[in-house]
Amino acid sequence: MINKQFDLIGKSDIESLISNGVPETRTLEYKEKLSGNSDEDKKEFLADISSFANASGGDIVYGIQEQRSSDNKTTGIPEAANGVGAINSDTEIRRLENMIRDCIAPRIVGLQTKAIDGFADGSVIVIRVPQSWNSPHMVTFKNHSRFYSRNSAGKYPLDVTEIRSAFIVSESLTERIRQFRTERIAKIIADETPVQLEHNSKIVLHLLPIGCFTSGTSIDVNLTANNPSNLQPISSYGYNQRYNFDGIVKYFSIHPPISSSYTQLFRNGVIEAVDARILTPINEKKCIPSVDYEKKLINSLQQYLQLQKNLEVNPPIFIMLSLLGVKGYTMAVNTLFPYEENSIDRDILIIPEIVVEDYAAESSEILRPAFDAVWQACGWDSSINYNNGNWVGNRR
Repeated sequence: MINKQFDLIGKSDIESLISNGVPETRTLEYKEKLSGNSDEDKKEFLADISSFANASGGDIVYGIQEQRSSDNKTTGIPEAANGVGAINSDTEIRRLENMIRDCIAPRIVGLQTKAIDGFADGSVIVIRVPQSWNSPHMVTFKNHSRFYSRNSAGKYPLDVTEIRSAFIVSESLTERIRQFRTERIAKIIADETPVQLEHNSKIVLHLLPIGCFTSGTSIDVNLTANNPSNLQPISSYGYNQRYNFDGIVKYFSIHPPISSSYTQLFRNGVIEAVDARILTPINEKKCIPSVDYEKKLINSLQQYLQLQKNLEVNPPIFIMLSLLGVKGYTMAVNTLFPYEENSIDRDILIIPEIVVEDYAAESSEILRPAFDAVWQACGWDSSINYNNGNWVGNRR
């Protein structure tokens, strides 16, 4: 895989592959031409894409001429970056993406494609295939229903035993992610948090990148230390910070040493944000300030996703919202007149996870299903803060 954030890959990076003689690996493959429209070409292309998704992910670079051995076989070592010919790159990319969408099941989440101009014979096209959390993926083109994976020699078809194992691993991955959340919620309830929190009801937001649970991902927590826009706690006007065994924590205190909010960045890229201030009772009434809490969560999620993108943490990312200590809470349509006909009937709300497939998604759009679930727990049909799909704040 090209060691660079996908959006930033340019002509110089492709030329560097050539000048440094970077060979093909399990996560990098060169192709001289794009897939054609024959059935065999399509099967080959789909097998390549699915094999990367079922293994460790990787990049396929089209428009690269490889060195050849004495018997005229490709060696996997790039010789020249010529491009894929006089084509309409946008049209070809749409054709390839449509083929991937229609002929591989289940759908591969987070795949990225781009054309890089400026080569002797047109553009070089790069497809980045993420390691999938929803594998194994099957090629479903016509009667060719096969599973593929990759090793150092390239792609190969999975046998029955390997297919069965792949399904088991995929199921266990989702369970591990949910178990991580469960364990963290238990620690928060038990006051085993990186800073001492106020004893109020709490809002917990988790961002769990899938890759953190499939490989030994490690990020540089120092990159967040001196940036005031990174990792700011949900409800805060500033923050203190310190390193800890898990990574780095930023926290906000009105009455030190007790904190009202913190955000923990784990070394594997996971973010945990906990707030014990937003749900403080108003005039002794237990109510959720509908506009304020949604706005703060939307802004915080946007900030945290940008941080993960800057740290080159690859999606998909599980977004998990939890509310603790909220039995008897109602939804306030504003801070003065809480809606009191219905109240939450349990102490802990574990909102179903939301999967973010790429960083282009708006945080207000991502969180809407979670917000709707909280409003429903309070007797409403959905959040009233949306209009035609857009978050607009209280409309009453």
